[in-house]
This record gives sequence, structure tokens and C-alpha cells, in this order.
Amino acid sequence: MKMFWNKLHFSRSFSVIAVTGSAIYGGRFHRKGKIWKMAGFAKAEIDPENPAAAWKKVARTAVLAEYRCITGKIPGASFFRFKSTDLPVSAQRGAVEFELPGHMLNVPEDCRTQFCVSGRLADDPEAVMVNVAAFPGKSMEFLASEMRRAGVAADEFIYPFLAVDDELNSLALPEIEPDFAYLGESWMPMPDAEAVEKIRQDWLTKIAGHFRLPRKGDFAASEYLPVLLAAEVLVNKHANSTEALRVLPEAVRVVRFRGHLITTGILTASVIGVLIWRFMLTYGVDVKEYRQIKSEIKKIQQKTTELKSSLRRSSKEIKDMSRLVESRVGEPEAIAELAMFSATLPENVLVSSIRWGEKDIDVVVLCEDSNVDFDRVFRPLKYWKVSQQERQNPNQGVVTITLKLTPYEEGR
Repeated sequence: MKMFWNKLHFSRSFSVIAVTGSAIYGGRFHRKGKIWKMAGFAKAEIDPENPAAAWKKVARTAVLAEYRCITGKIPGASFFRFKSTDLPVSAQRGAVEFELPGHMLNVPEDCRTQFCVSGRLADDPEAVMVNVAAFPGKSMEFLASEMRRAGVAADEFIYPFLAVDDELNSLALPEIEPDFAYLGESWMPMPDAEAVEKIRQDWLTKIAGHFRLPRKGDFAASEYLPVLLAAEVLVNKHANSTEALRVLPEAVRVVRFRGHLITTGILTASVIGVLIWRFMLTYGVDVKEYRQIKSEIKKIQQKTTELKSSLRRSSKEIKDMSRLVESRVGEPEAIAELAMFSATLPENVLVSSIRWGEKDIDVVVLCEDSNVDFDRVFRPLKYWKVSQQERQNPNQGVVTITLKLTPYEEGR
């Protein structure tokens, strides 16, 4: 908003809508050279049965500006000035809240304040005069409800008495404060009509030096004084930060750039769509061919894996068959020799296992007598001889004996 206000003071426009007890006034201001020009104005009497109609009539003329504000009568509003130092907005707000109990008989529970610097003291360069306006929260909510019913939104609310400064420290606005006027740094009962008119004319003379007012016959500057005072605050007393003036509820504040954001989103989506379309036209065929080649590569890799697995299985089968082919022919008389072997064994010997190799026979027997001489037992065979005997568990009832039989003449 600071950047917005910097632009506002050079070549921007703003509008003001003033709400009084019986009518609504509006004005639109545009900068022309070094002078602000009141480019449009409107007035509408308030119909108690349909107050929104007056709002809408004035808004058609007044809201056609970049910045919009509301001013006028607020029930329970208070205004005062106090001496302070030149502080940032956040720190100055703390000073304002500290001063409230000393200038108000009863500070509302939901008190909303706005303030602006209105002058400096010649004897103290660091000191400033600060104008403060305070409002009950329920009064601002009531104004917001009236604005919502009329479909009017604004950026800020500006109390017209904020225009008071050291040059003109008195202000009488019977249309806003009918019983009291701000005279010489304090509130006093409303003076007579002649004094009120003089105060208002002094303000109109000052404002005429800052604004070029319409010269139409139906324009009465005195009627639009609240509008002109709010404009005076915006142009000459407004701080760079709008936080100092913020009292209007968020529900009726202007939402800026919403249409711009929607348009930007649509245009961005359109640009992305065009880029995708152009990409498909330029590289669509290449992408399609790339996907086909990638799919074929995947199929080839899968086929290669299957062939490697089949090759491993075939290699294993070939090795098994080679071993079978290279093996020697078995013993043709094995059954007869096993019969002789069985007949030769004593009756108290049990064969547990037998393995017939190409050159020898491994036999495991169980026997109750651990002293059996198997070399003598097999000597009558005259073909096999015992080359190795191993006994296990010799001290138990059954002995396990491992025998290795080899032929007398190897290769016979």
C-alpha cells in the first residue's frame, strides 16, 4: 500500500462518500497537474424505508476511482489531539491507546482508533501533534452492514475532524455533530449560525487552494464539506502506511486485483496449452517413435533373459548326460556276488548300508561281537579283501563297523 500511496500523490484518483443524518454525498477526485480536481459529485436523500437506494445512486458516481473511502457520521465517535513524538505507526498507536482514557469519559470495550500527524511544534523539532478519532466497534459494524446491503465496498473510513490542524484548529459540522463543535483544541457547545458559517467558509477557502471544485450551479461546496475534509486528509495528512487509518471491517474492504488474478490464471493456462500443443506438433512423432523403441528394447531384454535361463537349464542337462555317458558299465554279476557276500556273513551280523563303487565297496554292518575278524570272514571269497575296518561304540551291546572291500586284482 505504501507504493500505491506514492503513486496516488502523482497521477491517481480517489473517491469519497460521506454519510450524514439525512443524505449521502459523494465526490470523485483526479489529479490534474499540481491541483486535485473534483471530477464528479453526487447527492441523494436517504429514504428510511430504503436507505440502500441512496448508497447505490451516489456510488455510481463516486466509486469509479482507484482508491475509495467513506466518511461521515458515526454514533459514539470521539475526536481529540495530543502532543507526541514522531514515531513509527505501530509505536504511535501505542501512544494513542495510552491517551484514550484521558480524553474519553468511557473507553468502549471494542474501541477502534485512527490517527494522523497534523503538525509540528516550532520549539521542539521532535514533537508532533497527532489527531485521533475513536469509534465503538458496534458503530463500525452497523456502517459495514449498511454498506453490504447497498453493495458498496471501500478501502478506508476517514473521520472528517482529522483534517483539523494548527492552521485551522476549529471545525463545526452540524450534519455530523449537531450539538458540539471543535473550537480551539477542545469540544464546545455549538456556536451560533454566524460563527458556524465563518468556520466553514474558512475551511472552504483553505480547501480551494488544494482542490479545483466544480463551477456548476447545482454544486454547493458547503454541502460537500465532509467529503472535501476527508479528501484533505487523504492528500495532505495521510501517512504512508494505511495501518494508521484502518478501522473499517474487512468484510466491506475492496478486494483488489481479483479480476486480474483470474484473467492471469486463464491466460497462463492458455499459454501452457498452446506450448503443449506446439510441442506435440514439433516433437510428437519423435516421442511416439521413442516410446515404440523403448517398448521393443524392453521386449528384447525380456526375451534375452528367457534365453539365458533356458541356456542354463540346457547346460545343466548336458552336464548330467555327459557324466552319465562317461560313467563305466556296472558289475553284471552284482546280484550273484551280493548273494555270496550275504552267505559269507555270520548270522549275528546285520548289514546297515552298502555302496558299490567302481573300485571298491563300502559296507556298514551292525554286530553284537566287536571281535569279529572280517578279513578272515571274507577270505573265502577270493575276490574281495578287507582293506579297512573301523569300529564304533565297541563297549556297547551293538557295534557299528565300517568296512571297505577292494578287489585282489584291480582292473580284473
